[in-house]
Amino acid sequence: MDRYRVAITIRSFDDTGPGMADLLRSCEITYQNKTGKRLTEGDLIRAVRGAEGVIAGTEKFSGRVIGSSGDLRVISRVGVGTDSIDLVAARGKGIIVLTTPDAATQAVAEHTLALILAVMKRIGVYALSMRSGNDSIEPGSLLSGKTAGVIGLGRIGNRVAGILDVLGCRIIFFDPAPRIPPRDGWQEAGSLAELLARADIVTLHVPAQEGGAELIDERGIASCKSGSIFINTARGSLISEKGLERGLREGIIAGAGLDVFPAEPYRGPLLAFPQVVATPHVASFTVESRREMEREAVRNLIEGLSEVRS
Repeated sequence: MDRYRVAITIRSFDDTGPGMADLLRSCEITYQNKTGKRLTEGDLIRAVRGAEGVIAGTEKFSGRVIGSSGDLRVISRVGVGTDSIDLVAARGKGIIVLTTPDAATQAVAEHTLALILAVMKRIGVYALSMRSGNDSIEPGSLLSGKTAGVIGLGRIGNRVAGILDVLGCRIIFFDPAPRIPPRDGWQEAGSLAELLARADIVTLHVPAQEGGAELIDERGIASCKSGSIFINTARGSLISEKGLERGLREGIIAGAGLDVFPAEPYRGPLLAFPQVVATPHVASFTVESRREMEREAVRNLIEGLSEVRS
């Protein structure tokens, strides 16, 4: 059987890892992104030309990219979300879209905890102050005893809630269709508005909304418990950027830990606030989780290509 023709468009893929070894056993690499950057639409069109399968990251597979993709039959994402892919266009061309939902859970949960602690302990503020010779101090906050509002109780949300529970937080959650049963003692909020009004910490673990709609708009931010903090390791479109900026300026929101943004790479106004701890969409990017995600993505790709060729 002919080898599968595969393009690697993700901005980082380990050439020496087990995923690449698995890939090379049955595939011909027609393109590999070694720029370290997300490919533009034009770059993607050129990159996938002649490929049957793609190992993808968060680069945007627009309708134009998919429409010009020729032989493309499988897009296998190293990651969970599919909002960077025009799924309607993909279905129209019979392209299978696959993800790696399990491998990133622990890494994203740990990154979420790191952002919570960094904001509450003012680590980002102190790091900037000390570099400029400013040794002034202000008190941080204890995590223990706080009410943590977890939006989305899937794999990652459940893991985050479990960690925060062990560390002494009261857990409330909002999820219209929880896929994993909550633990005893966790309280279900009757609405998103109730969670926002009660939570000291709000952490998001849900997919992007249809059409990139905001889950928490300006009014939602304004209704939050005063002095609360926001953590987002899910999707940047979920929170109103304008609303969060206003909440930070007016003190409704004491701080935020953000790994995802409305547009990436992000250069927007939220970076001007020292109480915002920002990371460049790297929550799942650990050596261990990345290795497993890449291997899972390759398995998915080869199985998908085998299915469409049979």
